[in-house]
Formats: sequence, structure tokens, C-alpha cells
Amino acid sequence: MLILFILALIRRRKLKEEYALLWLLTGMAVLILVVWYDLLEVVSSLIGAVAPTTTLFLFAFLFLMLISIHFSVKFSKLSDQIKDLTQEMAFLRHELEDLESDVDTKKKDQV
Repeated sequence: MLILFILALIRRRKLKEEYALLWLLTGMAVLILVVWYDLLEVVSSLIGAVAPTTTLFLFAFLFLMLISIHFSVKFSKLSDQIKDLTQEMAFLRHELEDLESDVDTKKKDQV
């Protein structure tokens, strides 16, 4: 269901391709671990987990942590860009007001 949902979001242009690949790979990994339960048990024994469900929760937690860090970096970058754009817009607005006042002054001088 997750994979179909992701594909529907991509088709409707609700999810960018850069994130779609990450989510599709995650969906495929979950599907493989669910279908191939022996692999999940092997991975669990390799990391020293008592139960395979613990391994799934660990991987889910790590995945969410990485996604959170990634989005925090993106939000920080976007915040800086918004600040820069706002400052530039204020500067341009000030220049426009100066030009308009110069035009108004010239019109008054001509009258």
C-alpha cells in the first residue's frame, strides 16, 4: 500500500522525485523484510536484537531521525533564503519609493 501511495503522489506531482526515490526504497526495503522474514531474523541476530520486531523499530527510528535531520537542514537553508529575499525586497521597495518621490518632485517643479 505504501508503494502505491507513493506512486500516486508522484503521479499527481505532490511528491518531488528526490524524496520519491527515498520513500520508494524505504517501501521496497519494508516489503522485502516482511516477505522474506528469514532475512529479518538474520539481520536481527547480526545486530544483537532479541526479536525481529525490535529490528524493525530500530530501523524505523533511525530512518525517522535521518529524515528529521535532512528536513532540518532544508528548513534552515530555506529560512536563510527567505531572509535574504525579504531584505532584497525591502531594499528594492525603498529604491522604488525614492524613484517615485523623485518623479513627483520633478512634476511639481515643472508645474
